[in-house]
Amino acid sequence: MSQLTVNGIPVDVEYKKIRSMNIYVKAPDGHVKITVPLRTGSQVIEAFLFRHMDWIAAQQKKVRERYPQHTYLSGDTIFLLGAPCVLEVRETEKKRSCGMEREDNRLILTAPLNSTAEQREAILRKWQREQLHAILSGMIPEWSSKLGVLPPEWHIKRMKTKWGTCNHRAKRIWLSLALIEYPTECISYTVLHELVHLLVPNHSARFWELMTEYMPDWKKRRKRLNAVQR
Repeated sequence: MSQLTVNGIPVDVEYKKIRSMNIYVKAPDGHVKITVPLRTGSQVIEAFLFRHMDWIAAQQKKVRERYPQHTYLSGDTIFLLGAPCVLEVRETEKKRSCGMEREDNRLILTAPLNSTAEQREAILRKWQREQLHAILSGMIPEWSSKLGVLPPEWHIKRMKTKWGTCNHRAKRIWLSLALIEYPTECISYTVLHELVHLLVPNHSARFWELMTEYMPDWKKRRKRLNAVQR
């Protein structure tokens, strides 16, 4: 993976065994990625991106409208398992009282007095990680058993452009923290996708055959996961 900057926009460039170039504008921040055939020159890539600048700008605008930058103040909309929740911020002088809780469609964030956006975000992210960890703790062993593989070492981290990754040799998978914002069917698709890579390290026909065997509606789930709107 390399990077180009075109018209002030950073673009990740991935070289693959493909015949044509494809541009992707990713949620939630409008990050741009382009996949290109092997040995494609940088000038060719830049020219292609220049020709599509209007389209890129329109897609970035669309993404950012759907995913506004959070201030982590009362009234923010935070998604949890596909459901929009309204954030309610409360302040306290007691540090031990800081944390998160859910009440119906509200997420209550208790933060220190005069807290910064970064402090409130840290409280929210910690809670999201705990929620996702609880889901994955049951889901990963269940899918591993169905596939007949040993549960791998797994971790959660924030990712810009991927929902998950698998290190086939180390038997280790990483899953994106952002999955907690999506329905469990999308989380399940991602878990299965990475676990199947323990059996088939690439995206060959056999890989997709196994995906279809164990999850016949995987295309529908993937489409929802990759859609701009949750």
